[in-house]
Amino acid sequence: MSGIAWIFAGGITGWLTGKVIGKKGYADTRLPGYAKVLDVFFGIIGASIGGYLFFWIVIGESTPSSNIATAVLGAIAVVGLMRQCSAFWSSRKTILRA
Repeated sequence: MSGIAWIFAGGITGWLTGKVIGKKGYADTRLPGYAKVLDVFFGIIGASIGGYLFFWIVIGESTPSSNIATAVLGAIAVVGLMRQCSAFWSSRKTILRA
């Protein structure tokens, strides 16, 4: 059941993180039409990674609320990281072109 909760929490958190960040990163330059879909996708990936790592760090002893909190933090981290990397690489390409 926690896997389904990770997917749900990751998707919602990824979408909300994209709304907070705005048009920075791939939403502005690379794939403006697919930004929401990518935010949800990266949110689910981040939630899965965060939940998996938390399981191994705590060695399986967790509560449902800690699973959801870890999934939310993982989703925020991955969506934010992907947006920042995309913004960095797009700004670097414009500098190299000039």
